[in-house]
Amino acid sequence: MASMTDECPICKTKALALGRTGDAMGFDCPEHDKFKVSDTVLSLLRAKTREQWEAALARAKQRTMPGEWPLVTSYDFL
Repeated sequence: MASMTDECPICKTKALALGRTGDAMGFDCPEHDKFKVSDTVLSLLRAKTREQWEAALARAKQRTMPGEWPLVTSYDFL
């Protein structure tokens, strides 16, 4: 099984780990581009469906400032 740092949590394809920023892990996925996921989401919500993840990433992108990476938090799954 791949570790959390080399697999996109959304589509499960190979992704480059971008390292930690605060309490989040960064990913660079060929399909989903660069984004961050909070530790809470990685530990508690990792089993969500791909559709739930994609919707959460879309919500995170809506509030992201230009030049920043979207940060998926637990609120994006509500």
